[in-house]
Amino acid sequence: MKVSFDIRFAHLPCGSWPYVSNVLWLMVADHPESQWRIYHNPWSPPQQDIINRLKKINLDPGRIEYIPIKNGCLSLGHHLEFRPIQDDSDVYHYPHFDMPLGLKGPSLVMTIHDLYPLTLPGYCSRLKRIYFRYIAAKNARRASRVITISKNTKRDIIEQLNIPAEKITVINQGYSDQFHPIDDKTFLATIAQKYHLPETFILYTGNHKPHKNIARLIQAFAQLPGALQKKYPLILTGPITNDTTHLINLAKSLTLTATTKPTTPQADLTFLGLIDADDLPALYNLASLGVLPSLYEGFGLAPLEAMVCGTPAICSNTSATPEVAGNAARMFDPYNINDIAKTLQAALQNDINNPTVQQAGFQNAKRFSWKKNANLTYQLYKEVASEGGPCPR
Repeated sequence: MKVSFDIRFAHLPCGSWPYVSNVLWLMVADHPESQWRIYHNPWSPPQQDIINRLKKINLDPGRIEYIPIKNGCLSLGHHLEFRPIQDDSDVYHYPHFDMPLGLKGPSLVMTIHDLYPLTLPGYCSRLKRIYFRYIAAKNARRASRVITISKNTKRDIIEQLNIPAEKITVINQGYSDQFHPIDDKTFLATIAQKYHLPETFILYTGNHKPHKNIARLIQAFAQLPGALQKKYPLILTGPITNDTTHLINLAKSLTLTATTKPTTPQADLTFLGLIDADDLPALYNLASLGVLPSLYEGFGLAPLEAMVCGTPAICSNTSATPEVAGNAARMFDPYNINDIAKTLQAALQNDINNPTVQQAGFQNAKRFSWKKNANLTYQLYKEVASEGGPCPR
């Protein structure tokens, strides 16, 4: 089987990058008998990291081809020499909603991770909603199969895009092997010093977009008893943007101290910015509690990553997060600030260093793995290829 995999959306070491990096590497490593064609942006360091990792796999010569693409994600029309591309693969997989338009040749597989612009219309512009709906629906109709990462997102695709259920396959995300309890105290101390972390803290990982609901998290944090606020400050990763500035101003209006530069004495809230991906497991190990307050998640990987590091987690009771958290995390109504505050306080007072909570997290995490995802994805490729010919464009 010959497979084309387009990694051009994996442009940041977050978001779809773990999905692309882990699933693609595992499929190539486990199926060296197949032929692989990788479309990529040669100026993207995260994509070059993926390619460098693939190059370490011991494949027979000619089994994998790397094709640099100069055009944007909606096009496969030309490569760097501006020569038209005719893809002769059995399957072409694009792991995002904006699959290239006009592509002909292979059977098409796409991944839709979430539909938050459509399910939360007040959290993005009308133009973005129109664009998202048109491109996502058009591509889902073109595709032979649509992969999605949770049952909740499958329901959204059916309802929002009017795509038949039988065309959609749920393949859950996984967590990387690097996430696990770390016993090396010296290493943990080094990471703590690197980011000026306090001894105990609440950890949020992700971006600061409005639908991530950090504003209500901050308001709920402000309701905690003063002793808990001081003992467990809020540490947030993610790129510093204008949204971050609004959140800092909100915190200050609530008489909380907030900073983007870790200092001593510790602020109530610290925005660390983008951190090294290799440091994230240590942050989860150092954290007292992980929190995901998002209004909508296509999957919601953060609570799972916290659990496998032995750290208790709390999360929203909406969208896909209940599927991921199971019965191993406390949940709250993300629209209810009082409920978030109450759940925060209950977890801080009862779940930290609680062996029962830790064991529940470890057991829950066994349901998910990138290995399982990769096996199911490759099996889907075989099914699509055996159906004979591309889907009508």
